[in-house]
Amino acid sequence: MLRRDRTRCPNCGERVSPYAAGCAVCGADIDHRRWDTGPSVLNRAGSWLSALSFGRDNRMLGFAVVFVILFGGSFLAWISGLFG
Repeated sequence: MLRRDRTRCPNCGERVSPYAAGCAVCGADIDHRRWDTGPSVLNRAGSWLSALSFGRDNRMLGFAVVFVILFGGSFLAWISGLFG
């Protein structure tokens, strides 16, 4: 994905203020919010995992919770098949 330069007008390329709503030279509308894609999927997943661990910086606890939620039943079935 090609990132646009936020300091330049997307229409004429003239330098604009970061707070400008439009270009002073060509009058093009400049909406910086449409250029912002937000946090990546990896950042959102890390934030979600840290929320699971109650704000502590222990991401392994978050991974363990996700593992148990996703694979807990099949893991228990596999263990019971080994010993049963």
